[in-house]
Amino acid sequence: MIYFLNLYFQPMIAVYLEIAGIYLIWLLLMLLLPKKARRIISAICCVLSVGLICFFTICGRSQGGELDLIPFISFSKINTCPDILRAMQLNIFLFIPFGLSMPFALPERLKHRVLPVLFTGMLISTCVEACQYFFKLGHCETDDVIMNTLGTFIGATAFLLFIAIKKRSKNKNHISR
Repeated sequence: MIYFLNLYFQPMIAVYLEIAGIYLIWLLLMLLLPKKARRIISAICCVLSVGLICFFTICGRSQGGELDLIPFISFSKINTCPDILRAMQLNIFLFIPFGLSMPFALPERLKHRVLPVLFTGMLISTCVEACQYFFKLGHCETDDVIMNTLGTFIGATAFLLFIAIKKRSKNKNHISR
């Protein structure tokens, strides 16, 4: 848990490298594991990521209750407050593990898994922001929902890469026979 708290204080380049490493390790792990193990591990990681999202965004927050419903307003404040850019990036990074794990946890018969993952990520983010507003914790912003949904999408692209790699290897094996 202390490791995750340190993300707020590390240089952003270190955070980028750590996220890229996690992304690549996850993709390799999903390629190497059998289907059943892949689904079980993904489901566990999905639940853990939602727990971490709730912990970091709701628990331990200071009094607030401010509401900002104008989309992309944070971008106009970056020049006067550089910490806003860091907060936006960390909002993206917070949802990447959810986006990484959920598509692999969903049943294979569901053809288009990325859209339900994006919708669920947006829904979780909206619920978190609503909790922050109603319980007067932190700052409730539309931009947080946008950044969190972007993080979910970035994570879900690992699933799209996985599908592309699987199809390519299946086509290679089919052609070589």
